[in-house]
Amino acid sequence: MFLKHWITPVIVVVWAGTASAQTSAGAFWRSLIVPGWGQHYANGGGGRFVAAEASLWLGYLGLNRLADVRADRFHTQASEYAGARSRSKGRQFLDDLGFYESRLQHNQFALREDGPGAEIYATNADWEWRSVEARERYRDMRNESQLARRQALYATGMVVANHLISAIHAARSLAPQSVSAPSVEIGFAPKRGGFQWSLVRRF
Repeated sequence: MFLKHWITPVIVVVWAGTASAQTSAGAFWRSLIVPGWGQHYANGGGGRFVAAEASLWLGYLGLNRLADVRADRFHTQASEYAGARSRSKGRQFLDDLGFYESRLQHNQFALREDGPGAEIYATNADWEWRSVEARERYRDMRNESQLARRQALYATGMVVANHLISAIHAARSLAPQSVSAPSVEIGFAPKRGGFQWSLVRRF
């Protein structure tokens, strides 16, 4: 299974590295594998794509670390202000912990809504918040952790975009100058809650 996933990338890398004549296809595949490699192959450039790649991966690692720190904070909040052991629990428990004042309140609502077949928590999953403010603070902390995790995921999408943009740019740098074709650019911009992709065609 391991070989199955790696044979094709290795073949592409070897092919790109051994091609002697400069071609747009060679530049494309090089930059698709490593942003900036195709530009260096074509004209000795590509530094901006390398810098973008490094920045995006640093952002990804930093956001994941931030999410972990924030997760540690909301777990501590749950332990200190609700007596909950939340670190080994799943997402549903963490959601319920932020919504209900106590395990008993959750179980009462679950039994009322679903009857005898309701999923209820046993005493080993007990909690009771000291105040509404403490529970809401926990929920805010958890939302902040989830936001950082989503932003880290967006960063991986931008990494993919950087590979594609770099590959197209590298291929165009070696394309025949006599061929006139519409210019197509892939772009992205931050927006509230994530990023927005755009496809721009220039005539």
